Amino acid sequence: MFSPAELTRRINNLIAIGTVTESKSVDGLSLARVKILSRVTDFLPVMQTSNSFKTYARPITPGEQVIVLQPYGNGDGGVILGSLFNKGEKEPAGYSDTKEVTIYMDGTVISYDASSKVMEIDAVGTINVTCKNANITADTINVTATTSHTGDVTVTGNLSVDGTVSSTGDISTDANVNDLKGNLSAFTTTDGASRA
Repeated sequence: MFSPAELTRRINNLIAIGTVTESKSVDGLSLARVKILSRVTDFLPVMQTSNSFKTYARPITPGEQVIVLQPYGNGDGGVILGSLFNKGEKEPAGYSDTKEVTIYMDGTVISYDASSKVMEIDAVGTINVTCKNANITADTINVTATTSHTGDVTVTGNLSVDGTVSSTGDISTDANVNDLKGNLSAFTTTDGASRA
């Protein structure tokens, strides 16, 4: 049986707010030490998502203010529940009642606004997508970039090019068209005239 003073102490210690002093994220472990008042905890597990459907982990970093759940009010153990916004780490710019924003340490931003129905990805580096099949359905697609492609491309519909078309291989028409012009890359006339 606990004394009233001990019982009060344990109740007061059930939930605490502290600051991360050290983490093992760099080692691929979701563990961190937290300074609560003048005491630093042992390495505690950080709440993440881990089940047969999905595994998700984000690094926890020193200086992050977190909530710590300490079962039975015992400061020797516990679980880090999550981080809090504070003076050093404020809500991301653009965040609102209808917009979620993720900002990474290198400046990459991913956001979605349910009001305007706009998702934005502003990556400062490379985006790699690897999949078996990719299907894109859109009313309009606009691409501004210098692009390269490896593999076959089939276009169903008209193709308009505002610029030069260059090829290292043959450019040929379909053998089933009514006005067969043949191989466009090596076409010549018997009198040397330009192709009509």
